[in-house]
Amino acid sequence: MALYSKSPDGAAEPGTAELFAGHPVLTLETWAKALGGPKALSRAAARARYHLGTGRLHRVARSVYAVVPPGTRARGFQPDPYLVAAALRGDAILSHHAALDLLGAAHSVFHRFTYLTSSPRRVVRLDGTEWVALAHPTALVKARKREFGVTTLDRQGVTLKVTGPERTLVDGFAGLRWVGGLDEHVESAASLRDLDLEQVHRYLRLLNEHVLYGALGWFLERHPEVAHNTTQYLDRFARHVPRQPSYLGRRVRGAKFEKRWNVLVPQHLSRGAGFDAPTAFR
Repeated sequence: MALYSKSPDGAAEPGTAELFAGHPVLTLETWAKALGGPKALSRAAARARYHLGTGRLHRVARSVYAVVPPGTRARGFQPDPYLVAAALRGDAILSHHAALDLLGAAHSVFHRFTYLTSSPRRVVRLDGTEWVALAHPTALVKARKREFGVTTLDRQGVTLKVTGPERTLVDGFAGLRWVGGLDEHVESAASLRDLDLEQVHRYLRLLNEHVLYGALGWFLERHPEVAHNTTQYLDRFARHVPRQPSYLGRRVRGAKFEKRWNVLVPQHLSRGAGFDAPTAFR
């Protein structure tokens, strides 16, 4: 049975409770589609203004609203950041540190959430949280494989697209800025398990960046526990390492050269040092 509330003109407004329940974060386009009929978008905008006034909605960005739970004040309400990302762009794919978090592997709490989209928009900021839209890797666009290694998960009844663990591992090394740097990515990725290294290999071939072969080989050699068949893939990756020594992350004094992978890493991450370095080195 449909539930009703009052619309801006005082008439009965059918389906609002169901709409809000099914879309904790919604766009005007979604609302207009639910309303149907003539001038649906302008009618949806009028309803949004009304519910903003009552405190039932919280504006996140232009044409994007979060539903405020009953009994909660709109001011200071923090919407689910992953649902916000999905609403900001209909084709959003949660990526990098946001993906690590959704996969249960993130080492630290971030207030920046990245997503991949074919239509990037400006950074959205709200109460200390920001959402950053990233373009798809050029190699995937050219190969028409934007969703390579992407999986889905349910969050509050909403289906989210997120890069899977194998792709997230590689993307992190390709975009260390978006995972908090090399230390953070290594700490997070080390908690992954049962990785499909054949998928990792296919993704590396698609990207065709030699430094990533070096990065993945270096990481897997030190964390073989993340997969069951590491050794055979290390040999494959070793054939494609960069020709020139390449830094992983920022250039730092005293970086150590990892000969097999032709990469340079901070001393506390180098061979023999392990990852349990004193806090002063982090």
